[in-house]
Amino acid sequence: MMRKTHLLPFLCLILLPSGARAQGVQNSDIFWLFGATSAAAQNVGSVAIQSGGSSIALAYGYGYQIVRQSAASLWVEFAPAFGGSNAIAASIPGVVDLSWSVFPLGVRFMIPLASRVSVYAAVGGGIGDFHLPRIVPGTNPSIGSTATWHGVFDFGGGVDLRLNRRFSLRAEIRDYVTGAGLSGVAGRNRLLPSGGVALHF
Repeated sequence: MMRKTHLLPFLCLILLPSGARAQGVQNSDIFWLFGATSAAAQNVGSVAIQSGGSSIALAYGYGYQIVRQSAASLWVEFAPAFGGSNAIAASIPGVVDLSWSVFPLGVRFMIPLASRVSVYAAVGGGIGDFHLPRIVPGTNPSIGSTATWHGVFDFGGGVDLRLNRRFSLRAEIRDYVTGAGLSGVAGRNRLLPSGGVALHF
């Protein structure tokens, strides 16, 4: 019969490996992606011309794995993105704020191609805050901006390159489909290529 003094080390030998395996299961990630966004030149009313420009865009978010079948996995993610310029020049006094923010909730489907490389597709929807140019009336009209909220649909895909257990490099391209003419985009599609890092835990 095993003595009590030997029981604790014996239990540790049995339980610790299983605990280590459980800690190795990673079903969450946080990511930070950086890209570029642009605004097109356009006429504002009949008295001003707004010039175009480009700026850095930021996307970040949290993903949680809800299903894993064999090597493929399905994640739910919340991935806000922010971009646009807040100092676009115009042909009359004033500045135009064309910044935008989107807050989509969606799903991501990941498939590994190799031990460290996975591809993924993502789709989601939510709401966004967009700024538009406007004429400020008066004796000497100037140009400014106004804000509006609009529904957003997004879809895209990317590649995840695992560096180690905790970190990976990630590159993706995503299209945010919004109302036409919001924040300097003539159509409804706001294409955002980006790249950055992801933390897995």
